[in-house]
Amino acid sequence: MKTLLRLALILLLCGAASPVRSQSTAAGDPTTSPVDDRQPSSTDWSDLDEALLEDDDWLQPDPADRDPMEGINRATHGFNAFVLDWVVDPVNRLYRLAVPAPARRGVARFFSNLNEPVILVNDLLQFAPNDAGQTGARFLVNSTVGLAGLFDPARTIGLPGHHTDFGETLAVYGAPSGSYVVIPVLGPSSVRDAFGEIVDGVLSVDFWVLGAGPQLLLTTGGGMVTYDVQQERLDALRGTSVDYYAALRGAYLLDRDAQVAQRRTEIPWRNCGSEDAVEGSEPALP
Repeated sequence: MKTLLRLALILLLCGAASPVRSQSTAAGDPTTSPVDDRQPSSTDWSDLDEALLEDDDWLQPDPADRDPMEGINRATHGFNAFVLDWVVDPVNRLYRLAVPAPARRGVARFFSNLNEPVILVNDLLQFAPNDAGQTGARFLVNSTVGLAGLFDPARTIGLPGHHTDFGETLAVYGAPSGSYVVIPVLGPSSVRDAFGEIVDGVLSVDFWVLGAGPQLLLTTGGGMVTYDVQQERLDALRGTSVDYYAALRGAYLLDRDAQVAQRRTEIPWRNCGSEDAVEGSEPALP
């Protein structure tokens, strides 16, 4: 693939250079003729090839290269699809039928508010004091005035929420994402983010209030609450994909890499004279 891209770039350079030679000949330049038209030397081509090899930042890694366990992941993905089609989706249909949209939005805000302490802990671990202060203020306002988070008055008074997690905390300190993995029931993740899910789950308030089982069903990895919000996007991706597994993998990795890169730029000490604080993608796997 890289070779084809290099050839395309070389042909493009040749095409850009050829009109200049043609105009010079047509103008009757006595020093230039078709016979004397110089071709790039082998040294020129090798220099260009060496430059391309030295700087691969313009090439994005193939998602398949980050999926060494594709066989196992595809099997798990098939199992998850079966669970979604025959368990989660029917339950979600009943939920949408029984609960009106405003109430469903309130439930989503309630569980989002329960996750604010997890975000606060990660803000502190990332040494992001401004975000930590805002998250703590949001939790206080929405837990009281917002009736345990059913409403979001904090946003109205200028305290918008943000998301971060322990996977991002590890990434801020330079931990690579590791291999792409599909977790049973929970879905797409990576080695780093799967570990982060465990830590965030233990830190979550609903883990201690609801217990591990209900928390796993309702909130971990998005759970039923997020599935209700994201169902249309997932259905659209499945309906327009030739290979749903590959499409979901690519969408997840692209979105997650963008989240991590954005978070790195938001951390003051990471964004202070450090070039990799503004990197646009995850580090490649070794």
